[in-house]
Amino acid sequence: MKPFYLLPNRFKRIGFYLFPVGIIFWMATQLGWMGSGLSHSDRVAILSLSFFSFLFGLYFSIFSKERIEDECIQTIRLKSFQISAITQMLFFMIAFGAMFIFNSEPEGNGGLAAFFLAAIVLFWLSYLIAFNSTLIINKYKADD
Repeated sequence: MKPFYLLPNRFKRIGFYLFPVGIIFWMATQLGWMGSGLSHSDRVAILSLSFFSFLFGLYFSIFSKERIEDECIQTIRLKSFQISAITQMLFFMIAFGAMFIFNSEPEGNGGLAAFFLAAIVLFWLSYLIAFNSTLIINKYKADD
């Protein structure tokens, strides 16, 4: 079965460039290291462009075909999704447990949005790490 939702392989390289550049610019702007002398609309534009660069880079690197897309790769994709789901579930259990124990929660709508954004990014980053590390390990085992 051929997955129809995967992008061509060349998007993986584009994603690996967009992803770190986007997150670095987004975090630098959020922390005030960059764009402090800009107007509010320019700062929002930089934040938006860098964040969407990060998201598209993450999307491109996750949903791009491998050079050889076979059943083994599809199995690795499935296992990586399962690992990501378990990781996200553990994140929620620990986070909500800590909120209950320390009787605190994210402040306002912005804090709640940041909490759920962190959960989504954690899911995709754990998928990316699990998938690529499994590919590297399998390639290393095949070379021996």
